[in-house]
Amino acid sequence: MTASIDAKVDRIQRDYHQILDSDTHEPPASYRRDAPFRAGPTRVPVERYTSQAFHDLEVERLWRRVWQFACHEDDIPEVGDFVPYDIAGLSFLVVRTANTEIKAFYNACLHRGRKLREFAGRAAEDLKCPFHGWTWDLAGNLKHVPCAWDFHELHTAEQRLPEARVAVWGRFVFINPDADCESFESFVGDLSSHFQVLPYDRLYKSAHVAKIIACNWKVASEAFMESYHVVGTHPQILLGGPNDVDTKYDVFGNYSRAIRCGALDSDGLPQWGPLLQDGRPRIRHPLNGYIYEASDDGLVQVTAPDGRTGLFDRLARPIAGDLGDVSPHLCEWVCGEPKSESAPANVTSEAGATGARRHPRALAAESQRQALRDIIGTAAEQIADVEFSPVFFTLFPNFHPWGSFNGITYRFRPNGNDPDSCIMECIYLKPIPADGRYQPARDIRQLGVDDPWTDAVELGALARIFAQDTRNLKYVQQGLHATTKRTVQFARYNESKPRHFHMLLEHWLAES
Repeated sequence: MTASIDAKVDRIQRDYHQILDSDTHEPPASYRRDAPFRAGPTRVPVERYTSQAFHDLEVERLWRRVWQFACHEDDIPEVGDFVPYDIAGLSFLVVRTANTEIKAFYNACLHRGRKLREFAGRAAEDLKCPFHGWTWDLAGNLKHVPCAWDFHELHTAEQRLPEARVAVWGRFVFINPDADCESFESFVGDLSSHFQVLPYDRLYKSAHVAKIIACNWKVASEAFMESYHVVGTHPQILLGGPNDVDTKYDVFGNYSRAIRCGALDSDGLPQWGPLLQDGRPRIRHPLNGYIYEASDDGLVQVTAPDGRTGLFDRLARPIAGDLGDVSPHLCEWVCGEPKSESAPANVTSEAGATGARRHPRALAAESQRQALRDIIGTAAEQIADVEFSPVFFTLFPNFHPWGSFNGITYRFRPNGNDPDSCIMECIYLKPIPADGRYQPARDIRQLGVDDPWTDAVELGALARIFAQDTRNLKYVQQGLHATTKRTVQFARYNESKPRHFHMLLEHWLAES
């Protein structure tokens, strides 16, 4: 079995490089690198997701010691701007103390422990505790104590605010509470090599949405590490978009990469005939051929290849008909699709000026390249077709930047000290205009556990994709509590990134 898996991985690597060889633009060297992950665990204990004791261990051995993404420079553009960063019961206050300096203080008054700030703010001249008024300057030095005469053992030099270490990568601000940690440069490795044409320091924050999810932070994080779930959770993506289910996965030190090129020769997807195009939302599930279409009364009619039909609500609960068990993701997708939208059509090849047929990937890439020319100028001409594919990275433990031309960055973290809930954040980035003028999003849209992603209109169609993802996650968490199995299992290749993550997690949690 291992040999057959390795043979399949080798085939994916070979086919991927054939795609690069046919690219209309020479791909960057980073896209030529191969580092498939063949080590690491394929089974991990269920208690990693459900146990309070395991969560407490993560706090002590991971969150108190690891480099982690705290905020973006657009959150604190001016001297005196600050933003709290809360993680698993810990709290830090990130402050711009000078034009070229950022500090991260433990967010607690040294008098009675009150948080110095619970919300982000601007233009602070100092850091005054709202409880009794103890005050520190922006550099963390004790500035004023009301009734200082009453503290006979008060030594000003000993009352400096404790700090975490700070580093900046691509305008993202990282902190590490461990004063003896490895350097950030060593930790992040050569991640920057994947973003040469449009590095992250040339992007600004255009949207920021945070939502509470009823699952462990690792359950949510893992769901966005791989594309193995696409065929089950986002089947509509396989129609008219990337028509493969194979993805190239690689790992490099503390980070991993996935490239979904939309042209690999995948196994296992049946071929179906064309769908009737009459303006009604209509989608066929790529696995079983069931056709989903919206009815006029807000319900979904599903038709099987053998002609059987069923009527369902948007949650896939049966109303009438012969069918009784259908995809909840497609029911909700079809119900939520505007009536003016038609089902996506497959992109076909087009003849170029020389009469040669151009691959749909090349056509799509040229369209995106043209849009970027207006923003980054002639640099857009350097962008290879493959760079417009979905390319998504994970920097351990919870920072998930996509390829620069996508603009998505995720962060996942525990919701306080509750192992059964987490905070998922989506930060959307856009290129900084040539004139340097832009208005960043500093406010974070907060969504509660019951608030739909579609309330975040700034995310556009992406919000509906998130709704499909997070519909699964609370049921994953509930299933982990219900299962009799002691472990969950990961595929050796298609879930390379989660396996790599758990290998690193084991390293951090081991006795040092």
